[in-house]
Amino acid sequence: MLTPAGQAGCCETATVAAINSSCHCLPFDAETRRARVAGGSRGLGLEGLLTARPGLYAGTAVFLSRDHYRQMTRLVEAVSQSTASRSYEAAIHARDPDLDLTRQRESSSVLMGFDFHISPDGPRLIEINTNAGAAFLAKQFADVGSGCMGASQEQVDFSEARLDVLLVSMFVDEWNSVRPGERLGTLAIVDDDPESQYLYPDMLLAAELLNAHGIRTIIADAAALEFRDGKLRHGDDIIDMVYNRLTDFRLEATRGRALRQAYVENAAVISPSPRHHALYADKRNLVLLGGDDREAGAVSEDVRAMIPLTRAVAAMDREVAWKARKSMFFKPSGGFGSRAAYRGDKLTKQVWQNILDGDYVAQNVVPPPDRGLMVDGVAVRLKFDVRLYAYAGKPLFPVARMYSGRPRISAPRAAGWRR
Repeated sequence: MLTPAGQAGCCETATVAAINSSCHCLPFDAETRRARVAGGSRGLGLEGLLTARPGLYAGTAVFLSRDHYRQMTRLVEAVSQSTASRSYEAAIHARDPDLDLTRQRESSSVLMGFDFHISPDGPRLIEINTNAGAAFLAKQFADVGSGCMGASQEQVDFSEARLDVLLVSMFVDEWNSVRPGERLGTLAIVDDDPESQYLYPDMLLAAELLNAHGIRTIIADAAALEFRDGKLRHGDDIIDMVYNRLTDFRLEATRGRALRQAYVENAAVISPSPRHHALYADKRNLVLLGGDDREAGAVSEDVRAMIPLTRAVAAMDREVAWKARKSMFFKPSGGFGSRAAYRGDKLTKQVWQNILDGDYVAQNVVPPPDRGLMVDGVAVRLKFDVRLYAYAGKPLFPVARMYSGRPRISAPRAAGWRR
């Protein structure tokens, strides 16, 4: 059980770092968060699903300065502009000539996630994800303050009503970008065995929101889809659009065969798609975006400072890289969720050989910040990162993810804005 300490206004004169370190104001504990989400849903089984995931919600907000948020939004816009350039696409194609980047070119990828560590020098982009989950689980707390900030502080409008409009509009805009003037019939949220997924409640809430706004939405297992008579089908339903939650980013697995065929034949709007992952979320893209070759898509110098130096391991001198390993974090180019990713100071010789044999990037380490909490009267510290959800180069809202092991969702906005 989390035990709050401090009173409203206790941190009004502190820096953001000091607030995160020692302000223990808790607007909701994790159990109350779960109850509020379940209470606001028509899904009778949601409460049980959330109770079965006790680590899903954190028990406190994380604070983010207004200036840091502005820097993060500027990076999102810069990345969108760079990845839309023909020179950037040419660099991706030169790297992966077998990838077809021409399909559904007009689309932008729904719910992209830009993940940051907040360093003493400001936000630093750790990675970009094209199937960033938990947005629908987090948005319910967008208008909840921490109680620590005075009413005079400037706020950004993250009200749940506004975010609902943004999220629904995102899907409508994605559909219209590929199928202008056509009616969207049925949208499917697709994953492998969705009900077994940790973020299945997020899919339920997404379907509920979209259905409530007139977009017929179902949740489907990728293996249950068929491609027949030129249409993507789920039972008797023709699927016009797919919100793709699969981590088979190139749609290469047998389970996603029908989805891939629908994508190749442009029979359904797929978002995120293999094209989106190739342009945005492949870890090797940070080498291009954070480099100094503007022709290859590198961002401007001021934005580039927010991208830690990232290099392809294959392009590095092996002996030099081994000696410098403690200052680097190693990630597979197509990885996600920290799988098969390694801190350099923890490497064994065997793991190092696996990295050399694989397709890895090395990123300069930016340590995650931490949040101070009181748990049963004992001071503890949890690490956190900040994910900024975005669409088409525009920010939607940020969420803090706190962790010692599996990340937990904190307040979707860092609750107090500081100059």
